[in-house]
Amino acid sequence: MRPLRVGILTSPSPRAVRPESPAAVERAIDRRSAQDLGCAISAAGHEPTVIEVARAEDLPSHPKIARVDLCLVAAHGSLGGTGALAAMLARLGIPYCAPTPEATALAFDKASARARLAQHGLPVPTTVLLEKDTPPPARSLALLGWPCVAKPRRGAHGLHVTGLYDKDAVERFAAAPPDEDFLLERCVEGLEVQVVLLGGRVLGAMEVHRGLENGGAMMVCPPQLGTVALDGVYTLARRAARALDLCTGPVRVDVLCSPRDNESILEVEPLPPLHRDGVVARVAHAAGLPYERLVASLLDHLALPARPTAAIDALGAYALS
Repeated sequence: MRPLRVGILTSPSPRAVRPESPAAVERAIDRRSAQDLGCAISAAGHEPTVIEVARAEDLPSHPKIARVDLCLVAAHGSLGGTGALAAMLARLGIPYCAPTPEATALAFDKASARARLAQHGLPVPTTVLLEKDTPPPARSLALLGWPCVAKPRRGAHGLHVTGLYDKDAVERFAAAPPDEDFLLERCVEGLEVQVVLLGGRVLGAMEVHRGLENGGAMMVCPPQLGTVALDGVYTLARRAARALDLCTGPVRVDVLCSPRDNESILEVEPLPPLHRDGVVARVAHAAGLPYERLVASLLDHLALPARPTAAIDALGAYALS
């Protein structure tokens, strides 16, 4: 196969923001993904080109876009989550590694995604939607109870997630939520397991323990669950990805396993970060797929559209090893 010119779509550096601000955090993750992807693409003998865009509408006029053969999307927050970048790439006729625009936007919208999952009989946390221009539903709030977690309807990386630990805190937040839609989600004790899928096939999973003193998380791969419990989590993740039509590229499904062996789907991430130290890369490595081979496989799948099934099966074989 001839060397490919691979565009890496990412967000531009934010201007005049604090390093700890949400915009700076999102950009830092995007930058790490773009840098690591670029190194892996070069190692595979191809030519990486980082393309920074603030809006999907800017893509057609970008001076670099006309020179690429295909694209990887390394914009993991709101820029990529709306599906607008993928839609523009489709309009330009450029192959890309991401779910369809419709599937991406649906999964990124937590309220709509949970409604779709519930329609398919899949377990999701008890949730109340707080819309910025609508009074909070008093009865729903009473049934929700506390403690609970407030999180943006459309958000990533755990930004703006807030714990509400008593009735007064819930009522105060519901009475004056931020200037965007939020979800109030009932807290459930349990173990968080993040499952990684490639092309709809389970590659593996990571056990996540949050609440460290520095605000970080400890990750264990593979999860310390029994075979039966882990198989149940994998089945749930596959069903969630199918329900949301996420059958292309890497997808991450976050599942909460309670002590009573009940599971809930916390989130389905259609564009998980692809940097070398991220969950996708770590799970792939544990499954016998080093980072460079993971990225090369994604490129092969895009560059060989006549053989998509074979490419997906090759990736899926690692999940079974």
